[in-house]
Amino acid sequence: MDKLVLIDGNSLINRAFYATPPLSDKSGRPTNAVFGFINMLIKMIGDLSPKYILVAFDRKEPTFRHNMYSEYKGTRKPMPEDLRPQIPLLKEVLTTMGISIYDQAGVEADDIIGTLSKRYKGQTIIITGDKDSFQLVDSETSVYFTKRGISDIDEYNNTNFFEKTGINPDQVIELKACMGDSSDNIPGIVGVGEKTAHNLIETYKTLDGIYNHLEDFKGKLLEKIVSGKEIAYLSRKLATINTLVEIPMQIESMTYTFPFNDNVKRIFTDLDFRGFLKRADIFSSTEVESSKVDEDIKIETIVNSDKVNEIIKNDELTIAIEDNINIYCGGSTEYILKIKETFFDEGFEYDEALNSLKPYFENPSKRLICYSRKKMAKQLFEFDIDFKCSGEDVDIQRYLVEFSGKEETLKETLYYFNLSEKTPAYSLNKLNNKLLAEIENQGLNKLYKDVELPLSDVLFDMEKTGFKVDLNVLNKIGEDYKKILDDIDKSISDLSLEPFNVNSPKQLSYILFDKLGLKKTKKNKTGGYSTNAEALEEIQDEHPIIPLILKHRTIQKLV
Repeated sequence: MDKLVLIDGNSLINRAFYATPPLSDKSGRPTNAVFGFINMLIKMIGDLSPKYILVAFDRKEPTFRHNMYSEYKGTRKPMPEDLRPQIPLLKEVLTTMGISIYDQAGVEADDIIGTLSKRYKGQTIIITGDKDSFQLVDSETSVYFTKRGISDIDEYNNTNFFEKTGINPDQVIELKACMGDSSDNIPGIVGVGEKTAHNLIETYKTLDGIYNHLEDFKGKLLEKIVSGKEIAYLSRKLATINTLVEIPMQIESMTYTFPFNDNVKRIFTDLDFRGFLKRADIFSSTEVESSKVDEDIKIETIVNSDKVNEIIKNDELTIAIEDNINIYCGGSTEYILKIKETFFDEGFEYDEALNSLKPYFENPSKRLICYSRKKMAKQLFEFDIDFKCSGEDVDIQRYLVEFSGKEETLKETLYYFNLSEKTPAYSLNKLNNKLLAEIENQGLNKLYKDVELPLSDVLFDMEKTGFKVDLNVLNKIGEDYKKILDDIDKSISDLSLEPFNVNSPKQLSYILFDKLGLKKTKKNKTGGYSTNAEALEEIQDEHPIIPLILKHRTIQKLV
């Protein structure tokens, strides 16, 4: 049977926000709630394989419930600043994924979900962190309730509902009429708590049943019930989900395509969702691969040394050493030095292929674009080849411009930048040009040319020669710095008056410039106020928190 999954968008992104550690994209835009939501969505698709999916959202405008009771949801705290921009971002991501979204003025997501769940004649699964949807459970509809975060899910269905709650689904609104609901500011009968409300509904089944048996009550409980009659019936109306909303969408329009296409991969790349990018199971591999191959580039396989001798006459080459050795020397062709897998294959032995390039590697007047100069030098050293040619290191460029927090392989880097892995040398050449331009734009030329590139050669020489270290001393130093960092974190937290992620530019900007009201720094490319070291050093006398943040960044590198 085809399944329909209905997701309470606001409920789930709110849960995801608090369950997922702070994340941001390259521009500093917060993304943790979107990441957590999409992670849940992908897992759900894998587990349930629904044919139809819709994510329903609330709107800002007042609903029919506000018209009935102006204080409805009046006690809700304002949405966190880091969550607010993630709502439209989530909608953009879902639309790119082909997942249907819907909102409507005057009604809530619950009403949209309720209407569609009753309209669809088949298995329906509602995913929410709001117990209001419990009233929708029936023989065809179940609720997957997110208890903590978004991964701890408890299923409520027609079979287990009474066992789990002690009431039937249609009694959910009767219970709320009695006890109210603090999360939505539904008042209920003043003085009637959850236990009393459960006893009343267990005995009298409905609100009408209670008021038809007033003779059974006495004392203070009778007073509460009698005086609370009007507000009890109002509360029941407020708690009742409208299942008759006019929704123009048809269930058949809520289909989606999975695995996802290359547009999804691009938006995940832009948002720096690297964990998703590495999962081949969620992308259509044929579309991803074909879309990444540059039609202007031909591939030519080389199986003997004659062509190699011609290639190495060039003054500049881009070389990628993976399973084979790929070479790009400009023009429209990428050459592959085919490495034999068996004795009977055409091509080169690995050492033979490297030695055919030895005159190039050992010529200081030649230039080479590669990925990780130090790693390549180590590979060549094992075959008695000295790496003397100059050139560019795209791995170092990536580190300076787009550091992900960990080492990345060539394949991972090409994947991240949406470049073809089928022509790695040509892709590496393109990426070199892109990153060099960004290094120039960010004023990192001197750091790259005069520090990082020469340092890679020094580090390789150190690895070849080796040196002795005292591990006990290093571990002790690490522990000391960790304690210092913990003390700095506590001091920063005390001064900021609320906990926040020091490594989040967005959160740091809010603390410094909004909460503490410090002097504004220059604006960055995203329009926010800069929190880089240079900007903070200019205002370090404004508040004692600034030197602590700068010290935190220094110590963090040593832990």
